[in-house]
Amino acid sequence: MQPALASDRRKKLAPGPAVPSHIGRFVVGEEIGRGSNGVVYAATDPVLGRDIAIKAIPLDPLNPAQKGAEAGFLQEAKMAAGLNHPSIVTVFDAGRTDSIAYIAMERLHGSDLHHWLAANRPMSPDSAAALIARVCDAVHFAHRRGLIHRDIKPSNIFMSRDLKPKVLDFGIALAQGKQSSADEPPKLIGTPNYMSPEQALGRPLDARSDVFSIGAILYEVITGHRAFDGANVDEILTKVVKVEPPPLSHWRPDVAPIVNEIVFRALAKNPANRYQTAAQLRNDLAAFAGRPVPPGTSPSAEDLHETPPLPAHLSGPGPLIATGCAVLGLTLTFAFWYFSHRGEDDAPAPLAVVAGAPAAAAVAPSPGSNPPPAAQGSTAPGATAQGSAGQGDANGLRGTRDGNAGADAPGSKAAADRAPASASATRHAARKAVKPVAPPPPPPEPGTLSLAIAPWGQVFVDGNDMGVSPPLNRLDVPAGPHEVEVRNGAAPVFHTQVTVEPGKTLILQHRF
Repeated sequence: MQPALASDRRKKLAPGPAVPSHIGRFVVGEEIGRGSNGVVYAATDPVLGRDIAIKAIPLDPLNPAQKGAEAGFLQEAKMAAGLNHPSIVTVFDAGRTDSIAYIAMERLHGSDLHHWLAANRPMSPDSAAALIARVCDAVHFAHRRGLIHRDIKPSNIFMSRDLKPKVLDFGIALAQGKQSSADEPPKLIGTPNYMSPEQALGRPLDARSDVFSIGAILYEVITGHRAFDGANVDEILTKVVKVEPPPLSHWRPDVAPIVNEIVFRALAKNPANRYQTAAQLRNDLAAFAGRPVPPGTSPSAEDLHETPPLPAHLSGPGPLIATGCAVLGLTLTFAFWYFSHRGEDDAPAPLAVVAGAPAAAAVAPSPGSNPPPAAQGSTAPGATAQGSAGQGDANGLRGTRDGNAGADAPGSKAAADRAPASASATRHAARKAVKPVAPPPPPPEPGTLSLAIAPWGQVFVDGNDMGVSPPLNRLDVPAGPHEVEVRNGAAPVFHTQVTVEPGKTLILQHRF
């Protein structure tokens, strides 16, 4: 059975009634947008004194499908309100009146990515990577909270004036693990040009379906052409399921091969060959762009273990064999060096023996130092147990005077017997002269910066982007003075200087 298309965003609402003056407690201004799902108004919150946008859908009690539409609309509000992320639109309130259901959200200034692409040339690969990495971070944030978006496309990515993205429209988001019943007829939910093959076939979905959609957007942002397009829905879906789009170099010869690899891994037809999480795609895009991981969710232990498989040229037994050979070579080199030096260390050190003097006299102790063991009366082979070093010297000198120099001359048995003891004394003195180097003192203990930012802020410490608070709530920083900046969109930048003490926590609070 061919799935029924449940979301055709090309249809437009017919002109509606006049703009209301109030919706709930909000003061309504002009209409700023209109689509198949409802109308968007500019408004003001008189209680908090801020500009907002209100998305509203009409309620018709005579329409049997109205109850389901209202429930889905408020479900969007509930889902989006639970996603506090700088790249996801912030929801402030939701409710209904007699004639409409509404969602009050932050007012955005700019245009969606669909209109931006229509009015501008394709982005450079590094700019596209930096932009879509932020989208990946937002989508991964939703995935970790159990939501699959199911309709990620350029018109659901809003571009602020500084080209920072905001993911919109969680109206058809699906809680992971809650698929349609087998008794229900399959529905084609989403937008054909950007849906995954498993979504086009009406199969169960997981987070990898959104990864495919992001890959299709990345392809379009870089090339200016849709990855999957056609004259009608059936032709588009056939390409999504069966046809690979042309490589990026077909449209832009200047694109690096690594970018093509990233895009087509995201667009793999088989989910098992795709990036398994949006965080993996985010990390590769951020690495290519040469920038830190986009601010948003702080990497969790799970993220750190989400290591993508090795590329084909690094997989298989070849690299393992090469690594083993290298390790074996280093081991043999070390063994050869160790045993050759060990033999030299064990051999007696050569001594310059003065004729007519005992070999032990060749060691001259420095002033104030303890004499070597041989000079302290240690018993050398061939000497009597009662003979001291001084007596030996006297006997040697007397023997020379008496014409008996040959008794202690070089090569004689007495000199040969004393040489090993003298060599040992020489090595002992040399080793004693080398004083061990004291290890460097340990670095000072860092301090902690505790963050309490409302509603959120992008935190910079000494010019380094540390992430977004919340969810970031604490930073370990070196002890000492630091420059801290906190930014929140177009709001005035909060700037302060702090001094963090070792092992102590300093609380930094700010509300925009």
